Amino acid sequence: MVKKIIKNRRLIKKNLSRNIVAGILTLVLGILTTFTIKQNDSPVVLSSAREGDLVKILDDLNNQSDALESELVKQTRLLETIKNGSSAEVTAAAQVRLDQLLLLAGVTPVSGSGIKIVISGDTYAINAYTLLNIVQELRDAGAVAIQMNKVRIINSTYFTDTENGIKINNTTIRSPFNIFVLGDAATLETALKIPGGVGETIATSGGQITIDKLTTLNIESVVPLESPKYASALVK
Repeated sequence: MVKKIIKNRRLIKKNLSRNIVAGILTLVLGILTTFTIKQNDSPVVLSSAREGDLVKILDDLNNQSDALESELVKQTRLLETIKNGSSAEVTAAAQVRLDQLLLLAGVTPVSGSGIKIVISGDTYAINAYTLLNIVQELRDAGAVAIQMNKVRIINSTYFTDTENGIKINNTTIRSPFNIFVLGDAATLETALKIPGGVGETIATSGGQITIDKLTTLNIESVVPLESPKYASALVK
């Protein structure tokens, strides 16, 4: 009788774990689908762009669309594996998703290829809004991880103008700003050089921006993993 109860508990715990992971992946699929629709519906003012610039921007958008569709297919397959796969397959799929979440949360160092951006200028050319705008442009272009000076940038990062510089969360940084970004270098560079975009705005305001493509780039800053104050896990 006792063995039967223990076996039933293990089965319930296993099914609960599957349901939790499946729920996470369903949420991811929804976000990806919404993002794809948003990308297709967002108008871009390119009246001043040259023909060559328009071709590059179109190629960039096509690449982003292909990448999103590929990710959507991958996550759909992963969700099916978790729903219908064996215990080993579910464990492997959960580990893949855990690695992705750790990357998004910024709690682990990462390496790969990408770009280094150096921005310099006074407060008229560069302020908290400028840096936030750059981060948003990079994310829209598929940035995997971002580090600004020695601060890891994640979804909860905020920027504030102060008398001593620009504060990122509780860390104050000053010009020049060194931004390291993991992702497709060509796509990221194109996003910052779109006519009328953030790169041109900085230049016309008296600032300077340089972009270097890097085949090897290490992002070592991390966000401390804190224990939740108002929630606790149901499954341990």
